Amino acid sequence: MVKVGYVALAIAACVAAVAGVLLGVFSTPSTLPHIRALGRFILYSTFNVFMRGWWAGSPEAVTATLWDYRGLDTVFETTVLYVAVAGCVALAYAGLRRGGDLREGSEGGKGLTVVVKAATKILFALILLTSLNVALHGYITPGGGFAGGSTFAIAPLLIIAAYSTNAIISRGFKFRRSAVLRSLGLLGLAAVILTPLAYYGYVLQNQVKAASSFPGYPAFLGPIFLGGSLICLNMAEFLVVGMEYVLVFIAFYFLDKVLRR
Repeated sequence: MVKVGYVALAIAACVAAVAGVLLGVFSTPSTLPHIRALGRFILYSTFNVFMRGWWAGSPEAVTATLWDYRGLDTVFETTVLYVAVAGCVALAYAGLRRGGDLREGSEGGKGLTVVVKAATKILFALILLTSLNVALHGYITPGGGFAGGSTFAIAPLLIIAAYSTNAIISRGFKFRRSAVLRSLGLLGLAAVILTPLAYYGYVLQNQVKAASSFPGYPAFLGPIFLGGSLICLNMAEFLVVGMEYVLVFIAFYFLDKVLRR
């Protein structure tokens, strides 16, 4: 009787899931007429080939909103993260000054079992590929630079848990190198954001605008969507966010060493 109850519950759950999917596919959304004017404008113009005076050249409305229509807000968010990381590094400054990059990178026999370490190596590669995919496709599917960088941050955390913090340092995630890569990402953001000014355009301008001589960033590469500046901004943001997380992990490690002393 108990097994029959479980089977009935499983069947009911499957029927509910199928019904939910079918309702979502075939039902007519009743909320569209109630969308505010700004939301309707973004939905209609983000990837509208007949309204290129306003479009972002990307079918992903969320990314277009974050980087194109209200890009300055995203820039300020990146600035807040930069300042927060600078604060973490300042707290660990004494340890960084004494310990440097721990060039020996010895794992010292620390860490979890061999099975966990082997699985971590596989997961590290999978997470790296997934994070790059999230960042690269952020202009056509949900994702983007911040989401990709945050996903990437899981990889060094796994290395720390399975091996040690020394392990990520010995594998190339050194403090100075991470800081340089973060700076390159910031320079990339600045270059994409400010280049239109050389054409008497606008900060964060993506596509052609009537009152600007800036020709706009390429929206297509043959049949492939590029989203103009969006793909460049996403990759630069991916580099910034990913390396800033690594900087924080290493800084906390050195801070812990200082506190233990």
